Amino acid sequence: MLMSHEKQDTFLLLCDELTSVSPSLLDARQLRLWNNSFALSASYYMNNNEPKKALMLLQRGMAIADSLGDKACLNRAANLLALIYSNWKLDEEANVLFDKMIALSDKKDVLTMGNTYLAKAMHMVYTMKYDSAAYYVSLIDSLHIKKEDMLPGSYKSVDYSIRFLKGWYLTETPDSLFRAIALLQGLYDEYAPHKEQAVSFEAVCFRLGKAYEKAGDEKKAMHYYNESKKLIMAAQPSSYQFEVAEPLMNVFLNHKETGSVVDFLPVWKKISEDYYDNQLRGMLAYYSVKLDVAAKEKEIMKAENQLFRRRIEVIGLSLLVVILSVFVVWGIVYWRNKKRQLRTLFEALMRRYIEWREINLYLACNSHPQICSLEIPEAEENKCTSFVQDSEKEMEDDFYRSLYYRVLLVMEKERPFLNPDLTISLLAKMAITNRTHLSAAINRMTGRNFSMWLAEYRVNYVIYLMNDTGMNNMDALYEQAGFSSRTTFYRQFKQITGLTPKQFLKRKGF
Repeated sequence: MLMSHEKQDTFLLLCDELTSVSPSLLDARQLRLWNNSFALSASYYMNNNEPKKALMLLQRGMAIADSLGDKACLNRAANLLALIYSNWKLDEEANVLFDKMIALSDKKDVLTMGNTYLAKAMHMVYTMKYDSAAYYVSLIDSLHIKKEDMLPGSYKSVDYSIRFLKGWYLTETPDSLFRAIALLQGLYDEYAPHKEQAVSFEAVCFRLGKAYEKAGDEKKAMHYYNESKKLIMAAQPSSYQFEVAEPLMNVFLNHKETGSVVDFLPVWKKISEDYYDNQLRGMLAYYSVKLDVAAKEKEIMKAENQLFRRRIEVIGLSLLVVILSVFVVWGIVYWRNKKRQLRTLFEALMRRYIEWREINLYLACNSHPQICSLEIPEAEENKCTSFVQDSEKEMEDDFYRSLYYRVLLVMEKERPFLNPDLTISLLAKMAITNRTHLSAAINRMTGRNFSMWLAEYRVNYVIYLMNDTGMNNMDALYEQAGFSSRTTFYRQFKQITGLTPKQFLKRKGF
């Protein structure tokens, strides 16, 4: 409340007073408020361009919440830290924190889980992993959070964020453009009367304009682009507006909107400078907190110089990227063509090899052509026939054994079983054979059909994840192992091991 009324000094004084109190003097409710004060203080310092203090407070708050077993406070501090890492493009560190929080969160606490999934979905959208964003938004929907479950105002904020994220990733999803327009247009119409108070409403306008542009309605697109520009210019310039200001400037340049470019240029320049300054301060804070400042001083100076050169060379690098992109596309096309030629050659060689083996088999029984024209006694004929049949069987066994070993190499090297859409036809193509031969090879060498054989691979991989990585999140396990659904995972796991996954974990002592 103090932050919303811009009582920053009073707010910070209150947070400092809270953190100075000994936790042994507080009851359970006061203890949670005390622990949350670390995240609140960190928010203040981040907004005031003091990232080092923010990181130190968040890490301290996470350590204390973990020691007290307060998962809700730990979740809040970790989500904020992960979003900070995401803003600084530290995607690996952000993903580690998000995954840890999802694994450790209390599944019965739907509000905490909803906040975690929402933060993860925001990170996935900002890193353009739209399928993953859709997955985490669907998890939020599955929690069935009701308005009465949340604090006043919180539900509307969460609903606003989810609808915006859905509209964003639907804009980038094939065949979902009109759904995105309907969703974003509804959001715009609802919040337009008080758009100055809506958080990041300029992003809603920009995404709506982008959707209309993709739909071919240039007039509406430019209307919402200009609406986004007006909101940015009316507000105090901030580095957080860079995600909208940068692509918006590119839109005006691409459409040769000279007037808009001239009007927007000073604001865009200030936002860009603040953004890169924020990135620099963030990286400096990250390394100075994590590592020894003296040992990393040279590396930090190098990062400053690189960031400075990057600003100077932006235009030159843009041209270079275009040229490199052309070369990369050409290289991909060239390699695909060569790969296709090599595959055709290999298949031809395999056919020649099979023909050669058949000729050898024929010659083994007919080494003297003149004998074939004579009458052969029945016993000798049976002997010859038996020899031919044994030779044919041996050759056939060698062929299927060789094919099975080749399939095993493909499975171990490329791990196609992690793809939930893997079929016997697709695997046969990867092993350079057909589905009939592949099915016969698996059946002869293992005595199982393809479906059961593939299920054993995936179940063994799940057991590996449980034993070697300590994972126990069933949703993450079955997805990583390539199962198409949780039901299939449970059924095939029990069919192969004789235990359910939870029984298996309990027996292993997880």
